Amino acid sequence: MNERMTQEKAWKHLFDQWIFGLFGTLFVLMLPISLWTDNLMWGVLYIACTLIPLNMLYVKRYRMRLGFEPELKGLFRRQLVRDGINSVAFFLALNHQFLFTSNVAYVCVTAFISGAMLWTWNVETQTKRQDMAYMHVDKEAI
Repeated sequence: MNERMTQEKAWKHLFDQWIFGLFGTLFVLMLPISLWTDNLMWGVLYIACTLIPLNMLYVKRYRMRLGFEPELKGLFRRQLVRDGINSVAFFLALNHQFLFTSNVAYVCVTAFISGAMLWTWNVETQTKRQDMAYMHVDKEAI
């Protein structure tokens, strides 16, 4: 139990460092380049490239959790898929005005982002409920 908490905290620390570096690079490097070249497509490319390591962090968290609780494999897999869909929704939310010009595409992107948010809420609630039930059973076994 303590090992799991330690690894979860280490993953969260790594995630926070990555996000801090992401925004630091955005403000120090990408915004000046975008302003200097007068082309915001650099920002779109930057965001797309930064989502790849983010999803790699999500896969690392999935494997870590799977090692501790293999019986919750389906739940963790849904959470991993949800994180990937949220990455796509985040990318579309930030870049829809550059990628889509029609109102229909804008409405579809908005519906996709809303669906991703609702699904995230649902999966997060289920994860917490099942994880707490598993931890409760695990404590009783000790």
